[in-house]
Amino acid sequence: MCFIQEGLALFSAADEQVLTKRVLLGVEYRSQRGEDGVNYMNSDVMISIVLPAFTDQDNLDRIIGEFIANQPDETWELIVIDDGSSPPLKLNSNSPKNWRLLRNDVNQGAAIARNLGARSARGKHIVFLSAFLSFPQDYIQKIHAFIAQHEFDFAQHEIEKARQLETSHFQSFLANQTRRLTRPERGLSIKQSLFTAAIIRQAVFNELGGFDESMQHYGGHEMDLIYRLDKRGYSTRIIIEDLPLERIKLETHTKIRTRLQEYGRVGLPALLKKHPELKRTILTYPLVWSLLKTIDLPKSMERRFKRRIEQDLELTRRQYRLYLHLIVRNAWDIS
Repeated sequence: MCFIQEGLALFSAADEQVLTKRVLLGVEYRSQRGEDGVNYMNSDVMISIVLPAFTDQDNLDRIIGEFIANQPDETWELIVIDDGSSPPLKLNSNSPKNWRLLRNDVNQGAAIARNLGARSARGKHIVFLSAFLSFPQDYIQKIHAFIAQHEFDFAQHEIEKARQLETSHFQSFLANQTRRLTRPERGLSIKQSLFTAAIIRQAVFNELGGFDESMQHYGGHEMDLIYRLDKRGYSTRIIIEDLPLERIKLETHTKIRTRLQEYGRVGLPALLKKHPELKRTILTYPLVWSLLKTIDLPKSMERRFKRRIEQDLELTRRQYRLYLHLIVRNAWDIS
């Protein structure tokens, strides 16, 4: 989900000014106290939630209701980015005045969408969230407590399947991210760090320049930013314990395969062109892989796993992980 990139908001210092509009690359901002009575220069905002959304107004209404139940105040804000929906999305009429909806008329990609929201954020911490998640009514309270009690450069929610959600075995494996994360003493690995539901300090995000908007294909812009954080010394990556979020919507097996194949053909080559040293981390055991390719074993194994998943036969966690790796790597080989 993606949107037109905009520059940093500029604010007038005039004491009596009621409304100043700045237009930066097509995105409109209000300076100081706007006609809605909100002080956009408030420095007390601790958390900015950045949430891209697309086409599903009912789903956005659900999310807005969940966040309203979190007792809105001046310490946090919600920024929704409409990814060129038709008809355009809109905020609930009960939404607090300091919540905003930014819109792009054309679908641009996840990196641009997240950057758009982050550059509009006023909070000391940015919380990137996804529209397929559900949020408990004490979410903000617990996030405030987590930030106050932990030192980190990047913190990531665990994702679980909503109890009422009917899924295939494959979808259940993907939805329950908790089962797939390891907990090494040094924290999350680069490959396990995702922005599906994650927290980062705004100052650090800005220092790194946000997401690389040239990496608009599935997955690449997230690993790129995590790696750049790591190289800059921001390498403390932790899991947000005791606050898993429920996933209430899932993609089909076919759509997941398409996304991973796109990553293997386009996103991964772009990532490795920028960071060739990551090849050893992502494309492991190159000699073994080359030997297996001579007998067509990787493609054969992928086809075998694919058939079993289409029959909704349950695989082991190791087999599911291998299947996902095979999809990406086989696509990489033909890129």
